[in-house]
Amino acid sequence: MSRNNRIFATLFLLCLSPQWCHGDEREPLNFSLLFQGGPCVSRGFLGDGNPAPEGGVWLGIRLSDHFDGLWGIDYYTLPSQKIQMTPTSSNPVTELMPSDDISITVNTRCYLSPRFNERYQQFNMVPYLLGGLGMDMVVDQSPRPDNSRFYNLYFDPLFAINLGMGLDIPIGDAKQWFIYGEGLDHLIIWQTMTQVYSFRFGVKVMLDSAHVDPFRGVI
Repeated sequence: MSRNNRIFATLFLLCLSPQWCHGDEREPLNFSLLFQGGPCVSRGFLGDGNPAPEGGVWLGIRLSDHFDGLWGIDYYTLPSQKIQMTPTSSNPVTELMPSDDISITVNTRCYLSPRFNERYQQFNMVPYLLGGLGMDMVVDQSPRPDNSRFYNLYFDPLFAINLGMGLDIPIGDAKQWFIYGEGLDHLIIWQTMTQVYSFRFGVKVMLDSAHVDPFRGVI
């Protein structure tokens, strides 16, 4: 091979090298942990309540630059008001007092613009839509007998829907940490519908698979 051909081949191979073209470019982190909380207000069959605490912990996985899959556990405060049930053969009780709600949901975040800047290797501030389905374990507190400190508690598994929107805001070097705010309509289906409205603030941290997968490196 002539000297000129060797120079040409070397330059061609360097142009194909990702490190030559893009420096220290890396894939964005794919997993996330979210911690969130705020006030919620319920309206509907399970009672109408004033603002009360709610919060949750979610685990997410980056499906694409526009979509995340999220698994969430949330707690919502219900107003502890007596409600009248329509009796059924499986549940002859006609009066209940729901007080708390533990929700397990599978959700999707749809980001309305690209959230990762390939040129600067950092995340952007991006609005998003949120939707999901799940199951709620509603705590039913039977009306407390007069002059008694004892009462019965049990759970009813109910179908639930999440609908919401929010804004993701990267902080620091815009590569790993975020704060966000979102409005959420949590719908609980039980005889008729209850809507739990919440506005919450959260912190999200992006992680790689080594931090999330407990079996990584074992096998």
